Amino acid sequence: MTNKFWQEQIKFGTLSVPRFMAAPLDGITDSPFRQLLREFSSTELLMTEMRHVSQVANEASQRAVKYSEIEQPLAFQFSANTDKFLNEAVEKVIANKFVMINLNSGCPAKVVIRSGSGSALMGNIPLLTQLLKDFYKAINGRIPFTLKIRAGFKEKNALDVAKLAQDCGVEGLIIHPRTQPEGFASRLDYDLAAKVKASMSVPVIFSGNINSFENAKRVHEMTGVDGFMIGRALWGAPWKIREMVENSQGNSFEVDTITAIKCAKKHLNANIEYYGERGFSAFKKQVPQYIRNVPDAATYRFKLVRTQSKDEMENLLNQLIEIVSAANNVTISD
Repeated sequence: MTNKFWQEQIKFGTLSVPRFMAAPLDGITDSPFRQLLREFSSTELLMTEMRHVSQVANEASQRAVKYSEIEQPLAFQFSANTDKFLNEAVEKVIANKFVMINLNSGCPAKVVIRSGSGSALMGNIPLLTQLLKDFYKAINGRIPFTLKIRAGFKEKNALDVAKLAQDCGVEGLIIHPRTQPEGFASRLDYDLAAKVKASMSVPVIFSGNINSFENAKRVHEMTGVDGFMIGRALWGAPWKIREMVENSQGNSFEVDTITAIKCAKKHLNANIEYYGERGFSAFKKQVPQYIRNVPDAATYRFKLVRTQSKDEMENLLNQLIEIVSAANNVTISD
C-alpha cells in the first residue's frame, strides 16, 4: 500500500468518491449536521439517516428527501421489510437527485429488527433476495445501488449474503463485521471482512470503530477493503473525516476546544433554522459531545442540557469560549 492508495477514489458504477465517507446515524447525521460537516469535507460521500420505504413514499412533508445542495454528493439509505411502496419511494429519491441508494440490512436496533428490517433481513434470505431484486429493478441503473450488512443476524453468513447481493446487481457493499447480538461492543471480525472483500468484484467499505487514520490503515492492511465509513466518531466532531484525510497525506490536522465550541453554536443555529423551535431540544443530545475536552466538562454538560432556550444555551457556550480562551491565553476571534 502506498500513499497513492489514499488519494485514489472508489467507483460505484459511474460514481467516484473518496475512500472516507460518512455513515448514517439516526438523530445525529441529519441535514443540519451534514451541512456543518461540509465546512470541513467538501467532496466525501455523505448518507442520509435510514428511512423506511413507506415513510418516504407517504410522508406529506417530504422531509426525508429534503436537503441543502451543499450536502451533495449525498446517498439515501432505505430500510425495508416489504416491497409495498418500494417503487414510489425509489422514484422520489431519484427525482430529488440523490447520487446512490443503499439498502440497510445491518441495523441491530431492536425496534428495527422487530419489524423484520435492518439486520433481520440477513436472517430472512428469501425476503432479502426479493428486496434486492425489486430495488435493482426499480432503480434500473439510474444511480448506483449498494447494500449495508453485518457479519450476520444471529449467525455469521456475511460471505453468502455478499455473494447474493453481487449476483442481484449491487454495485458496492458496506460491512460492519459483528452480528446483531454483538451490537457495537464486541470484537470486529476482520478475517470475515477480508474474506468478503476477496470474494467481491465491487467495492467493499468497512464500517466499525474507524476513528483515526491509523486505525483505517491497520484495517486496510488486515482486510484489503476499498474504503471506510465513519460513524460514531463524527458525533460532536464534524471535522473527523477531514482529519483522517489530512493524516492519510502525511499532514497534521487538529481542531482546538474553542473551534469545537464555535461549531456547537453553528450547529445549534442550523438545527433551529431547519426544525424550528424543536431544533433546540433536539440539539441537547448533541451539545455534550462538542465540549468533551473542556475542563470540568461534566459540570457544563449538566448546565447545557438543562438550559431552557437557545439564547440561554448560546450564552453558556460563549462563557465557555471565554473561560477556555483565558485559561490558554488566547485572544477570541470570530
